[in-house]
Amino acid sequence: MYLNRLIHKPVYSILGIALGLLPFFSKAQLTTSTAMTPAQLVQNVLLGSGIVATNITYTGDIQARGTFNGAASNVGLASGVILSSGDISNAVGPNNQTGVTTSNGLVGDPDLDQIMSPTLSYEAAILEFDFIPTSDTVKFRYVFGSDEYMEFVSTFPGGINDGFGFFISGPGITGPFSNNAKNIALVPGTSLPVTMFNLNLNNNGQYYFDNENPAGATIQYDGFTVPLTAITNVQCGSTYHIKIAIADGGDGIIDSGVFLEEGSFSSTGNVFITTNTDFGGNPGTNDTMFYEGCGAATITFDRGTTHLAFADTMNYIIDGTAGNGIDYSMITTEVIFAVGQQTATVVINSLSDLLTEGTETVILKVFNTSPCGTVNDTSTVTVYIVDSPPISVTLNNDTTLFCPSLNVPLTANATGGVAVGNYTYTWTNATSTSSTANVNPTVTTTYYVTVSDSCGNTASDSMIVNVIPYLPLQLSFNNDTTICGGNEVLLDANVTQGRPDYVYNWSPNITNVDSITVTPGSDITYTLTVTDACGLSVTDQVTVTVYPINADFVYNFTTNQTVDFTNLSTGGVTYFWNFGDGSFDSVSTSISPQHYYPTDGTYTVTLISTNQEGCSDTTQQTLVVLPDFYFYFPNAFTPNNNGKNDVYMGYGVGIKSYRMRIFDRWGELIFETTDLYTGWDGTYKGNKLPGGVYPVVFDLEGYLANPMQKYGHVTLIR
Repeated sequence: MYLNRLIHKPVYSILGIALGLLPFFSKAQLTTSTAMTPAQLVQNVLLGSGIVATNITYTGDIQARGTFNGAASNVGLASGVILSSGDISNAVGPNNQTGVTTSNGLVGDPDLDQIMSPTLSYEAAILEFDFIPTSDTVKFRYVFGSDEYMEFVSTFPGGINDGFGFFISGPGITGPFSNNAKNIALVPGTSLPVTMFNLNLNNNGQYYFDNENPAGATIQYDGFTVPLTAITNVQCGSTYHIKIAIADGGDGIIDSGVFLEEGSFSSTGNVFITTNTDFGGNPGTNDTMFYEGCGAATITFDRGTTHLAFADTMNYIIDGTAGNGIDYSMITTEVIFAVGQQTATVVINSLSDLLTEGTETVILKVFNTSPCGTVNDTSTVTVYIVDSPPISVTLNNDTTLFCPSLNVPLTANATGGVAVGNYTYTWTNATSTSSTANVNPTVTTTYYVTVSDSCGNTASDSMIVNVIPYLPLQLSFNNDTTICGGNEVLLDANVTQGRPDYVYNWSPNITNVDSITVTPGSDITYTLTVTDACGLSVTDQVTVTVYPINADFVYNFTTNQTVDFTNLSTGGVTYFWNFGDGSFDSVSTSISPQHYYPTDGTYTVTLISTNQEGCSDTTQQTLVVLPDFYFYFPNAFTPNNNGKNDVYMGYGVGIKSYRMRIFDRWGELIFETTDLYTGWDGTYKGNKLPGGVYPVVFDLEGYLANPMQKYGHVTLIR
């Protein structure tokens, strides 16, 4: 079953001799196609010289096999056949997706299960055929890539271990796989199969290219191998079988692919040729391309181990559009093998003719006699000399500094040239060896940068930082001041110089502008911090001392016309009262006076309290004075329960004792009360009395009045 995995892309650095991306390839992409049949993929694309293939079969999804064109990509092979554990189109760059995947729902392969052990294989794509070699050696070149790199290397129980195998079986071959086949897709110099576990950034990293973040990546896969060679000895003229298989390992998601170089599946006698390029001291990403005037191609002739006991001279033909001794250093047309010498090399150093000629080729061909004695085989290698892309660099636009001590980041953006990512930067008036620098000029300064590529090509640019003089921020504020409680004071700040606009921060937070009128209730210190557009600040304070004074009083009637006043003022030392009745003693300077109002009425009482600093506060209250004794009774009422005039009673003030009695027309007492606030509801013994006139007698005594009796009549209206 498939494992559920969170797909993400960590970033890894390139180790060992992981190769930098050439600018020549930065604008193009890998392309793929599924148009050819499996037979066409083998006969028309994969096969080189010295091979006859039959019985071609394919097992897998149609989208998982096809052709690729990588001439302008960083895969390292110009063209050929591609097999995938998902969809070959997912190999096309740039590397801008996380965990690209296509699940075909297909099974794995038992031979791949052995290679990936202890993980199981899924989504297998298998191309196989019989072949007859015309020499004693079979070889081909390939690149293995995967979007599993590097985040899923050695992860999850059982592991994620995508891989592939080239399983050859036939005369003289014995191996652990089906049909006694052996796997010839091995890590160079080891017996380890090429899988994610065995070849990655950390294991055998010299054969690994980290494709996570190269400039202009043209392959979607996060990593892939450098071009490797699968090779094995065979018996000339015998029939062999090869199974080329790739699959997901551990689950059926996130694609991997294997690229097989066009025409490289060959059996070409005793000599085969390989190439390696470098430029500016750096190894090339594609081992068949280098730059005019900067770089070399090393052609290695390998005659195998069969004839080491003899010296030999191998002649080759020089062809191509580049001129020998004109576009590259003069080379001869032969290579010599001493006794015991298996390999010999020819170095092609490119020369600069200062002409823009486009891509030129150097083709070397070696003719070999087949050990079968019937076929003349040819080994061919082609290297490409390309014009160095023009190098350019741009710095930031000129800028102006209005603020002091401000760091200015300088960024040099270099493009073109040779070996993107390996530029050398030289700065004037700035200290840095990278593409960025930080400067803090105090005067107007011009900064220069010169960028060099791996071939010594250079480009320069400059920028000016204009520095405008800065005058320090100034703040003037009120002097400390004293006010009476309840009075206002204007806090006014004057800000000059610095760089407007200004930001005002008050403590306490009373406003966000430069001035405000305040009425503090107690002593307080106001702090103002002003910050200008440069982020520089200045702070000042003002202390306001408050002399508090608060006038307040309460009063109490001892009689209806006599009032005691209680002074509740705070902070005062002198007091002035005005009782508001205009009497001869209507003013007083006592603290808590008493006053007698000769007549009833409504009066406004004023108190002015003054503290020792001369600060005053005034308060007023209105009181209603009633006569010391007053009594009134109505002459009718309507007890109809409408909430209006439903009971009969007397009304008065200054009454010490009270008695109301009501009689019928024959003098019988029908109601009596001694409570001034209890009235008659027009009933007697629970029965409603008829409407009519009823005598009423009031017995009264006042606090300041002698006992008295008042008589009257009340009309009960039904």
